[in-house]
Amino acid sequence: MDKIELKNLLFLARIHAEEREYPEITKKLTNTFNLIDEMNNLDLQGLEPLNNPLELNNVSREDEEKNRNQKDKFLDQSPESDDDHFMVPKIIE
Repeated sequence: MDKIELKNLLFLARIHAEEREYPEITKKLTNTFNLIDEMNNLDLQGLEPLNNPLELNNVSREDEEKNRNQKDKFLDQSPESDDDHFMVPKIIE
């Protein structure tokens, strides 16, 4: 890729770069294009595309209510309580 092609590409991509950055940009673009070429040359016959690269299945279970209201159990275990509340010492006057 020569300097003129790089300038045109940067203009089309709306990327501003100083001329001193051109060698590094050219190197990175060349590496990217080489990677794309390698990927295009891969033999993918017989492979099906993936919807998700992890191919995870969502594990679900039935919604079942189990011991939902344990208020009385917890209130019974507290040092002090009334019918519906935990009783704690007053800390603010």
